[in-house]
Order: sequence, then C-alpha cells, then structure tokens
Amino acid sequence: MSEVVKKSSLKTLYRASDINRVWQASQNVQAIEHPERGFISPNEYRALYKGKPCPYCGQKMVHSQQLYSTTSKQEAIDRGYEYTDKLAGKVINQAGNTFFHPHYVTLDHKINKARCPEKMFEFSNLEVICWRCNQNKGDNNTFELQHNLDYLNALADEALTRYPLL
Repeated sequence: MSEVVKKSSLKTLYRASDINRVWQASQNVQAIEHPERGFISPNEYRALYKGKPCPYCGQKMVHSQQLYSTTSKQEAIDRGYEYTDKLAGKVINQAGNTFFHPHYVTLDHKINKARCPEKMFEFSNLEVICWRCNQNKGDNNTFELQHNLDYLNALADEALTRYPLL
C-alpha cells in the first residue's frame, strides 16, 4: 500500500474535505488489494467493469472520461446524461466542472468512507455500481436490502398474477 494511503493514517481523518482529498488524490495509486489482481488503483478497478451490468439497475456501465463526459452542461443534456432522481428532480452527474454519463462506473463504499475512513480502500468495503444508483443509494446502508425487497415484491406480484390464489 502506498504512503499516500497508509491505513493507520486514514484513521486520523475526521473532516470530510480531508477524506475526499485523500480519495481523489489516490485514484491512480495502487491502494486496493484485489484478491485476483493484487494491488490496483481505484481507476483500474472501475475499468474492470466497463460494459458490465450494474448490480442494481442492470444497465451496462460505461468507463472512459474521453467518451462519456463533457464540460458542457448543454452537451450533457443533448447526449441524454440528464435523468430524473428518486425525488423527481432533474439530475446530471457532475464532478467539478465535468458532467458524466448516468451509468458511469463508480466505486461505492458499503460503509461510508466518512464514517470509517480506514476502510476507504478495503476491497470488501467497495462495490462497483453505476453513478445513478450510487447517487440514489447515498448514505443509505439499507439500500441493497430495500432493492432486494422491491425485487422480491415484484416477483411475488408477478407470480400471483400468473397463478392466482384459489
């Protein structure tokens, strides 16, 4: 693990701005111990999932800032990057002055990195999901359970429609 992301130093991060600064500065640092590939960077980890479905929405995830981002808000709208969030608001994924595709690959922290910064680069704490689902998840630690419950309810409704109770 790099000096930039020594686990012992991560425990001392308390301010969100410090945590975010370390995370952003480490995007190309081999800080994640992948069980099959050894140490890889967050960007290398994201790239592994290019073209694979998001585990929540099932949409194919994209990866390449050159192809799937723009600095023009109007161009992002024209490209179809704008979508409606769970509160019915119009959203375009944005980092700094750059707008991204709604299904751009992101790394979600199962346990929020603000709550446990020492787990920021732990493989077991990371989940690859699209930006839109990551946005919808936010800080909700029950998101996966709610998603599974919604799926099971839809499955039960479909089964009852096809095979009504006698």
